[in-house]
Amino acid sequence: MPKPILQIALDVPLNRLFDYLSGGLHVLVGQRVLVPFGQRNQIGIVMGSADVSEHPLEKLKSIKQAFTDELPIDEEALGLIKFSAEYYQYPLGQALLSALPARLRQIAPAVSRKQFAYSLTDLGCSSAIEQIPKRQLLKRHVFAALQENEVITEADLDAISNSARKAAKLLVAEGWAIAKQVQAIQSLMELPPVDVPELNDEQAHAVKQIVQDLEVFKAWLLHGITGSGKTEVYIRLMQHILVQNNAQILVLVPEINLTPQLETRFRSRFAGVPLVTLHSNLSESERLHHWQLAQSGAAKIIIGTRLSVFTPLPNLKLIIIDEEHDSSYKQQDSMRYHARDLAVIRAKRLNIPVVLGSATPALESWQNATGNQNKANKYNLLSLNQRAVSAAKLPVIDCIDTTKVNLQLGLTPQLITALKLRLARKEQSLLFINRRGYSPVLLCSACHWVAPCMRCSARLVVHLGQRKLRCHHCGHEQNIPKQCPSCGNADLHPTGHGTQRLEQTLAQLLPAARIARVDRDSISRKNALVEILDQVHNQEIDILVGTQMLAKGHDFPNLTLVGVIDTDSALYSPDFRASERLFAQLMQVAGRAGRADKAGQVIIQTQFPDHALFNALRRQDYASYANALLLERQAMQFPPASFIALLRAEANNYAPVQQFLTFAVQLAQNITKSVMVYGPIRPQMERLKGLERGQLLLQANTRADLQRLLKALVMQLDAHALSKKIRWTLDIDPLEL
Repeated sequence: MPKPILQIALDVPLNRLFDYLSGGLHVLVGQRVLVPFGQRNQIGIVMGSADVSEHPLEKLKSIKQAFTDELPIDEEALGLIKFSAEYYQYPLGQALLSALPARLRQIAPAVSRKQFAYSLTDLGCSSAIEQIPKRQLLKRHVFAALQENEVITEADLDAISNSARKAAKLLVAEGWAIAKQVQAIQSLMELPPVDVPELNDEQAHAVKQIVQDLEVFKAWLLHGITGSGKTEVYIRLMQHILVQNNAQILVLVPEINLTPQLETRFRSRFAGVPLVTLHSNLSESERLHHWQLAQSGAAKIIIGTRLSVFTPLPNLKLIIIDEEHDSSYKQQDSMRYHARDLAVIRAKRLNIPVVLGSATPALESWQNATGNQNKANKYNLLSLNQRAVSAAKLPVIDCIDTTKVNLQLGLTPQLITALKLRLARKEQSLLFINRRGYSPVLLCSACHWVAPCMRCSARLVVHLGQRKLRCHHCGHEQNIPKQCPSCGNADLHPTGHGTQRLEQTLAQLLPAARIARVDRDSISRKNALVEILDQVHNQEIDILVGTQMLAKGHDFPNLTLVGVIDTDSALYSPDFRASERLFAQLMQVAGRAGRADKAGQVIIQTQFPDHALFNALRRQDYASYANALLLERQAMQFPPASFIALLRAEANNYAPVQQFLTFAVQLAQNITKSVMVYGPIRPQMERLKGLERGQLLLQANTRADLQRLLKALVMQLDAHALSKKIRWTLDIDPLEL
């Protein structure tokens, strides 16, 4: 009988599967195995079997081990990852292994939290509690619990007594009970009951429309102004789904810092429903445990960041994508996938609904909902135009012309007055500046030298508290010089504002204010952000200073003022998406103000108060601004009016990069004439982390034309000798140029 041959996916940069003999082991598709590869062993995933007749068996190696104590990855999850690898032109093995928790990529059985569950045997069911001596009180308690419940877990036993497990084992030894190892269920947080809000007419209409089609694929774009109660719509939809037997719901969030608030909200409304989170702030064992609970179907609600879109979920019935416009859904290294797009694909493959929610939808989503009326499977638009709290109104937005007022330590008199007023009223304020550190530039007053990063085409940022200059791109760090390296002048000035300097400025202007800063530097410690948010809700903080981490998703009822510092650089960026991102960012951060019964105000400091973006922002009219941007994109043939890919290359010097990209241009033009090829050019940041960079842009009218070219192009670029001398990547549907 011929030996079966298995096709194994491995974490190597080769776009192929590898053939191994089963070695007499019984393995399943999706199972984790250990195989010899070169001089070492590697973890692989079984993808299928191969035709024995086409292989010289004597040259094949056998797998060394099959990990049988783990569930194999199901066909649906494998299919999604395979689709992703093909679309984003990435090696399947690397895509597959990177989608797994770190513990599943290690050469060892996955250590997970297991527990025993106990149930009565036939003998136990036919026995009576009177047969247990009265002095064995604990044993009688455990037996009574088993009679009342079909299954009890170790957690249930611990609730009876610290010694109850011992009593259960005695019942097993006597044949009255049986113990079975099961996946440990995460302990459910006990939260106080909350008042269930009444839906307004718009929310009720949205829920009704989606609930009518829960059994089929439909993509719903829930466009709701900030504070309009999108989360409450999600909750009502989840309630309809969870009544189905074993149904699971995947809720995607763009960033880790949005998970605690959403998790608390869901737990307070879904008491007793197993809920897990999946994000990079979890320890390796926590992430594996949560992932396995999701994979086994034990977890019913899964809240996760972008990687969780690949999580195996055997009973998935609904996908919700919160803040669907957010660029954090796009992976910027390895396989450059977009979790929002893959979530829609996954929903379509499973024939289930997907809900995309945002106050400022991505232009691609907006066009799918409003501009593709003749296209099948377009999104269905639902709008929430009023705030969920009846007394809450949209904040008034004022744009202050900084060229016509005298700034005090970088702040306008209007903003300082507004801050003092909120302090007097015991209300809270948020100052938004999307730049961490103390100052973006260290400037010499004599020769105008600025501190450069030696490894990047960027300036070093001043971190005054640590007396350091840091590059926020490569991580390079050095001491602040005592004199100018160029002219010897000792008068070096930090120029411009970052979060640290703004925090210091506020402490100087408003010494009585309780101030907290939220940026990547201040919340590096685990749970630091949760602690700060709790302080805000407990009225222990007067002024928040933060970056985009605070711009979206958070609900602070007593926050009535938002100040925006220094956003003008994005108005004239060479990136065609810059204005879309800025408008979304400002709409989101403005939406933090006045979410309860107190009026909100937003003050934006700018040199261009009459810019079209600010005019639309003052009206809080996303629709008209988005439609205007779509007309611009159509005229310029930028996405979503076209489909693009970016080929990037980098090396220690630029010559091989230019040679490689020039070859790629010629190759692409020879393969097809239906795709425009632009380049090669240097990007805005020509050098990053010590490597010289170049790129070329590929643009097509249809996705199919672009994919056909890329498939042929990647194969030939891989085979080219220069591809071994440089580092190159392909970014399909890039968000940043």
